[in-house]
Amino acid sequence: MSQALLLQPDRTFVEDVIASGGGDLKKCYQCATCSVVCELSNARAPFPRKEMIWAQWGLKDRLVSDPDAWLCHQCNDCSTRCPRGARPGDVLAAVRQKSVEHHAVPKFLARSVNQVRFFPLLLLLVPAVLLAAALLLRGPLEGMLPPGELHESAFYADFFPHWLLIGFFSSFTALSFVGLMLGLLRFWRGMAGADKAAGDEPAMGVVSSVVRTVKSVLLHDRFGKCTDKASRRSSHLMAFYGFLALFIVTVWATIDLYLLPMLGVESVYPFNLLHPMKIVANVGGALLLIGCAKAISDRSKSRESGSSTSFDWTFVWLLLAVAITGFVTEALRFMVDPAQRSVLEYTAYSIYFVHLILVFGLLVYLPYSKFAHIFYRTVAMIYAEYSGRTLKTGAGELPAGAERKLVAES
Repeated sequence: MSQALLLQPDRTFVEDVIASGGGDLKKCYQCATCSVVCELSNARAPFPRKEMIWAQWGLKDRLVSDPDAWLCHQCNDCSTRCPRGARPGDVLAAVRQKSVEHHAVPKFLARSVNQVRFFPLLLLLVPAVLLAAALLLRGPLEGMLPPGELHESAFYADFFPHWLLIGFFSSFTALSFVGLMLGLLRFWRGMAGADKAAGDEPAMGVVSSVVRTVKSVLLHDRFGKCTDKASRRSSHLMAFYGFLALFIVTVWATIDLYLLPMLGVESVYPFNLLHPMKIVANVGGALLLIGCAKAISDRSKSRESGSSTSFDWTFVWLLLAVAITGFVTEALRFMVDPAQRSVLEYTAYSIYFVHLILVFGLLVYLPYSKFAHIFYRTVAMIYAEYSGRTLKTGAGELPAGAERKLVAES
């Protein structure tokens, strides 16, 4: 039985999508070439054709909770083959940005972090002021700590002790993580609400869906299906595993510095150059550096088949800056003679401070920047497995309720 559908276009949303990189949206005339050539699209809920018409109609509520927009990895195979030059890949990238802004908690941060005019304030001034305030509180806080907590032999600990550094970043990152979890929960509920309206039932358990998705993320196998920008897979893999390695080393350094002594094991921090964790850190930093540089090079060379906005560029440049300043601070640590004060020592402290500012921007603004894609896309992929959207079904083999859903989404 057919059902009437009341459309409530959001004209502002259409303008926002166009301003965020989907400038050729209105060229689309629904030929469906994009859905046909996309290797990641499927019979269950083909994209990006339906997303293109939803965006033209201003159906914000459907798009911001659409898991299929996140299954797109912006390889732009669709954009290079579009007969009208509508660039569906760029439109879906803009939709994903709007999705993050819609679900973020608080929303104003997501809107602000991605606007160039707020970069000096949010990415530089705010973290610099907060770090300076933490340093001013160092004296009073030291008086409240047990004497054993104050003996740190690491070079930069003279400037910013690890107990203060760990407390500072842990506090702000924890707040950021709470906001991220709330945003992802809102996103999941939005996806589930759309499927409930279509009458579908789950096709797989949540645990199985998570396992399949984690395997896909670790292999980056979906990038392997791209043809126009197949090289993006290697840059993403290097940046992904480089960041993961640095995260693991950071966690282990904290354990080595504080937890192991509590268990009677002597701490060996700071690690020397031949320590396994230092080797992992340097390899991870090199992977991050090379991956970011390659990503910047790839984006610069492929403007004709896909655009990059400040939402994209800010993230990749920030990652690159974190990697560079990290290596510089490490090199200066071994160059400075701690027995005597020098210009080089103050230079090292200054660059280390800049490094901390950049790390703050990367981690604390995670739920509101391009970095949030790692989590929103992963959740969307889990939901796609859970709901059966990724099932490779042929004609006449769609699961129960799928025909009704496809009609509703087309």
